[in-house]
Amino acid sequence: YTRDTPEIHPRYTRDVPEPCPSRALKVAAAAAAARAAGVERVAILDWDVHHGNGTQEIFYEDSRVLYASLHADLYPGTGAAAEAGPADAAATGRNVNVMWPDPTRYPAASDGDYRAALDVLLLPIMRAFDPALVLVSAGFDAAAGESFKLALSPALFAHMTQELTRLPAAPPLVVALEGGYHGPSVGACCAAVLRVLLGEEAAPLPHSPPTSRGEKALLAAVRAQAAAWA
Repeated sequence: YTRDTPEIHPRYTRDVPEPCPSRALKVAAAAAAARAAGVERVAILDWDVHHGNGTQEIFYEDSRVLYASLHADLYPGTGAAAEAGPADAAATGRNVNVMWPDPTRYPAASDGDYRAALDVLLLPIMRAFDPALVLVSAGFDAAAGESFKLALSPALFAHMTQELTRLPAAPPLVVALEGGYHGPSVGACCAAVLRVLLGEEAAPLPHSPPTSRGEKALLAAVRAQAAAWA
């Protein structure tokens, strides 16, 4: 578990600055270093509310790095489901985007939406990819108490972390703290994740069905990945 001070200092990739530069600098650097050290396959799960366009661009054509992002349709405006990797290349399907509707205009994605995305799409892909190392871009700016209106619970972040610890080959898991601006929310989510990393069983996540708009967003991502992971 690593800590970084969340700050908005743009990292420019193509035409759009990254909202959280630590994402591109820290997690991407860790993935690149792991590859250089001989780690064959690296998976990155990014649950920050903003899309990590810098990380995506760095590894977009690298078939040995899987980048999966759960984010809202907010700044920087990238991360559509169709951005699944270069067409007709080995890296197709190594970029997985689930973009929830803009929470300032529509009902926000819920714990149930994130759990459905994990169960239906992300975990099956990760199992098939079989990473030797898993990195998490752990932004907590989608948590309850933050200004982005998603209101995700600490229990959800604990559940997602626990599911990653249960991947078949039990790859090492590194969680890097990123976005989050409401101290009590960040603290509660960090504590929930840390307890799992220290070996504590996550509390059962109450069942809640996905929202109708969340289901549509997830279906778009499933369709975008279907050919690569059939």
